[in-house]
Amino acid sequence: MTVPYRPWADVPSTQNCHIVTTDRSLDMAAEEEKSPITAQTENCRRTLNWYIGRRPRTAFSSLQIEILESVFQVNSYPGIDLREELAQKLHLDEDRIQIWFQNRRAKLKRSHRESQFLMVKKVITGLQGRDQQ
Repeated sequence: MTVPYRPWADVPSTQNCHIVTTDRSLDMAAEEEKSPITAQTENCRRTLNWYIGRRPRTAFSSLQIEILESVFQVNSYPGIDLREELAQKLHLDEDRIQIWFQNRRAKLKRSHRESQFLMVKKVITGLQGRDQQ
């Protein structure tokens, strides 16, 4: 049995692992204060590329989502001017607004594809049922 490849689970040599702070400097004092097992795990986790520089997930409020959805109903490709205006009014970064619209268009495309699949499936099962009678 082969084990699936999980790069986040690969642990580099603990001798070369150090805690990397946000300014990419090494923090040796924090490393000494922690238990050996916790320090090793945290040190190696922070050196992995996907962990360094990753921004926290944006949590949209229900009001923000409601406003974004209403704009999406009118225009699924808002220009920079509209995105900047939304960002200012909703107290979000413009790039978060842009990503929200990208994700929403992808969600619409996926749901459209799934609904087409279900329609085809109904037609096929209907034909099969008719042929059996």
